[in-house]
Amino acid sequence: MFDLLFTFELARLRHRTAPLLREREQFLVSLKKRGSSHATLLQNATRLIHIIEFLKLGSLRPIGFAEIKRAGSAWVTRDDPKRMQTASRSLIYGFTGLAKRFLQFHNSFIDVPPVEQPHLQKLNSYLRALKVEKGLSPETISGYEWHVVRLLNWISTKGHAFSKVSNVEVDAYLLSKRNCWTAWTLRTCAGALRTFFRFGIERNWSAKVVPEIIRGPLPPRREIGSNAPSWTDVRRLLLSEKLDTPASIRAQVFLILFALYGLRTSEATGLLLNALDWKEKTFTFRRAKNYSLQSFPIISQFERVLQKYLKDGRPKCDSQFLIVTLNPPYRRLDSGSVSAIVTSRFNRLGIKSVCKGPRSLRHACATRLLSKEMSLQQIADFLGHNDCLSVGIYAKHDTATLKKVVAVDLCRNL
Repeated sequence: MFDLLFTFELARLRHRTAPLLREREQFLVSLKKRGSSHATLLQNATRLIHIIEFLKLGSLRPIGFAEIKRAGSAWVTRDDPKRMQTASRSLIYGFTGLAKRFLQFHNSFIDVPPVEQPHLQKLNSYLRALKVEKGLSPETISGYEWHVVRLLNWISTKGHAFSKVSNVEVDAYLLSKRNCWTAWTLRTCAGALRTFFRFGIERNWSAKVVPEIIRGPLPPRREIGSNAPSWTDVRRLLLSEKLDTPASIRAQVFLILFALYGLRTSEATGLLLNALDWKEKTFTFRRAKNYSLQSFPIISQFERVLQKYLKDGRPKCDSQFLIVTLNPPYRRLDSGSVSAIVTSRFNRLGIKSVCKGPRSLRHACATRLLSKEMSLQQIADFLGHNDCLSVGIYAKHDTATLKKVVAVDLCRNL
């Protein structure tokens, strides 16, 4: 294995003489079978040497994550003049993640049992309602769950009975997070807790919490403004990609889907290859909120980028999804990765906007449609809203279009 990976005999000798030769070879072979690239195998082979050294492994033994983390910290902060002195999280995560996978492969990782959730039945009932009754996407449900779980753990740690919890305790929890969360995160948390306690009132879990008065802090004044970039900046964004690498081509596909078609992140990442109809020059997808099917024409600009992506940007793989990761195992992108792709383009061009992810481009698309005298109902249909009442949010910072919102109740008759 190492003779195929490394060119220099000195490197081969190093890997052949290090401890756990057979175990390392078996693990790397399994990675190769799962589709790992040559570069990934090289990096992992070298990092395994460091893992064995800092875990002091002459032979395999049961190891827990706490020991792995300590070894990772020692490795990152080691005194080595040949490397840059950095203790970035990505380096530590790379070390600990690979060490954990290696030990799991050989059944030597001590998996700590998860902490029992003190209110698991209530939590599961709430999450099931979000999925079945509300019809929320898995990403949205995961966000609500993240905040609710932390509140429930905090309540249990403080020794409060759930039936006795009031707004005093909820406010105390939010105050405890004020130094580690931003104002926007606190407001998001407050929104998640409002929905949770409304659900709890319906189930008679707690009568002492008034959901409507659970509020996060106001955002700093410097953050108040338009949530969307100007259309001039959107045009700059669309024209900035050189389309000379698979990453750049893929980014352009995302930018067009968000800015020109107004898709949500989950709708863009969920596009399937068989959703493209080249004969009719349309693509079809299912809306994330109302689950309806919607078709859009493939405009010429999108067609050129899409064909280039399918030819030069998309890896040759069996995935059913149109847009996939650049490296194996090839799979659908998660929302965090897509947000990072779009945000990095905003930062590179110095575009000023409160929000810099896919949602800001969808917001810009809606604002652009408002400026073109489209009715609220037409925009709601275009963006996949259940009704035009949701569209008013796109006009709240645009004084030229606020008059349209005044007549929002009339749009049902359009």
